[in-house]
Amino acid sequence: MISRLGFKPTKRAGIKSDDIRTTDEITIVIPVKDNQNGIDIFLTEFFRTQTADNFPKEIIIVDNNSNPAIEIRNDFPISVRLFKCKKIGPASARNFGVKQAQTDWILFTDSDCVPTESFITGYLKVQNGSVGYAGNIKAHRQDIISKYYEQQEILVPPKVYEQPNKPRPDYLITANCLVWRQAFEKVGGFNEQIKIAGGEDIDLGFKLLNIGQLTYAFDSIAKHNFGDGLRDFRERFRRYGQGNRIVSELYELDLTPKMFKPNKRTLTNYVLAFLQHRWLTSGYLIDTTSWGK
Repeated sequence: MISRLGFKPTKRAGIKSDDIRTTDEITIVIPVKDNQNGIDIFLTEFFRTQTADNFPKEIIIVDNNSNPAIEIRNDFPISVRLFKCKKIGPASARNFGVKQAQTDWILFTDSDCVPTESFITGYLKVQNGSVGYAGNIKAHRQDIISKYYEQQEILVPPKVYEQPNKPRPDYLITANCLVWRQAFEKVGGFNEQIKIAGGEDIDLGFKLLNIGQLTYAFDSIAKHNFGDGLRDFRERFRRYGQGNRIVSELYELDLTPKMFKPNKRTLTNYVLAFLQHRWLTSGYLIDTTSWGK
């Protein structure tokens, strides 16, 4: 299997990153819009689960037009900085955050993610010169829909086998990924024309694959709060469908959603898989001329 999405990297360079020696070489960047509770939970859990030996250099939070504006305390043991980005979309917010960072490595996550003890240290175990590393995502809650997300590995990039028994990520997902800043800047960062939270991380992963390698870091685990009920499920997959359409236009790929069987064969999961396909398709058919504006 070359790629589940059909993308074939055209290596323009074969650059290798510098290894991370300490977690102090990492900056965490979190874009946020209208999720004060998520930011509060992230920071509380982060400093509850991490030890001083594992702290990153800093945490940068980028408020992307929240109403009311995001607020944070200023009594943390490391630098936690809050910025505002007026340009619409998480791609713009993340690019803005990287520009403020003081380190060579950027750990991207989301405001609805919850860190675990291995969130940072899991990346130190797999250093091999890659320009990007895909972390792991588990469900924060144990309701039926959250379990389905985890069983389907919705926020874990699919595996590509270029060598037997050595899978690499097809792309990166910004709920949990670590990127070498030099490579990030070399490919121009996130595409700010993509205004929605969908497709911008796939695009970044493809661009990074053109100049270097991506590697899994399964021991780096963050938990994701997937929201409430079928309404959130519908809106998420409609947005992902729209993001896939944008990627298909950028790379001339046919990403029309296909029917599939759930990884865990239960009646409930078959129903959810049917709805996932239905709402992915409805999103994919949305006119993307304005790219989510």
